[in-house]
Amino acid sequence: MAKNIAIVGAGICGLSTAYELLQAGYKVTLIAKEFSPNITSNKAAAFWFPYHIRNDERGIEWCKKSYSFFKEKSADSLTGISMISIIKASKKGADDETSWLNYMPESSYSILSENEIPNGYEKGCKAIVPLIETQIFLPWLMNQIKEKGANIVQQEITDLQELEDNFDVVVNCSALGARQLCNDATVIPFRGQVVLLEPGLPNYIFLDNQTPSYIVPRKDATIVGGTYEEGVYDAITEEQSLQEILQKAYTILPALKQRKVIGSWAGLRPFRNLVRLEKEGNIIHNYGHGGSGFTLSFGCAKQILQILQNEF
Repeated sequence: MAKNIAIVGAGICGLSTAYELLQAGYKVTLIAKEFSPNITSNKAAAFWFPYHIRNDERGIEWCKKSYSFFKEKSADSLTGISMISIIKASKKGADDETSWLNYMPESSYSILSENEIPNGYEKGCKAIVPLIETQIFLPWLMNQIKEKGANIVQQEITDLQELEDNFDVVVNCSALGARQLCNDATVIPFRGQVVLLEPGLPNYIFLDNQTPSYIVPRKDATIVGGTYEEGVYDAITEEQSLQEILQKAYTILPALKQRKVIGSWAGLRPFRNLVRLEKEGNIIHNYGHGGSGFTLSFGCAKQILQILQNEF
């Protein structure tokens, strides 16, 4: 059995993989150019939702396994995870397919009644989902990984094959880095911009993923988004976009106008038409999760564990 594993990348996909493999008794070396808080995963809103993954039916199982992990960990306040209501709403005439419901755990959602539908919307659903406060959860997860004995190496990897001499298996969780590491031009950045408001409102997550608009209440800020900008490589905010985001949010929830703007972020989602999770020689690839990194993370990590147990 392969026991000595290198994981390249320390975003949520790399960290979740490290956690699962350490739990199973593997020796893990986590190698990354950057670690939290200097990674895209720290800028995620981040709540569980099958976002732009619904053309990949493998994601059904991955999503549900991640949901179960986060729900279990929400019992521990130190993780920064809580179970919270989400309202997903659609405007009249919007092409709102419902395949995402297949990714939801059974009995976890319901149709909104007419008086529950937000301003300017025609229909909607309500569900209970995990909210993962990245500023709490990622340090907690990193501490767990260190306590379980992982070797942490801050280094930029430019060739995965160079690691094969020192490790039984290399797990590639390099996100956008796979464009260079794997010469995979199908991995594309989708920039997301958000505004941070003073915390306190609302007591639920709001999502309209056609626009896209979302409002996420964290302890440190209310995150208001967003944008989905294909092929943009600059992780910077633009004032016009931020103002448009705010105006949409104020229309949905006018009470937000009373909250001060306390910051803004931009991050690059590593989108690929299909997540690449497969074995290639002594390398297991795990990248291309787009805006569903947290939603897929632990489900994908558990599949990597299965590949290691069954194919090495």
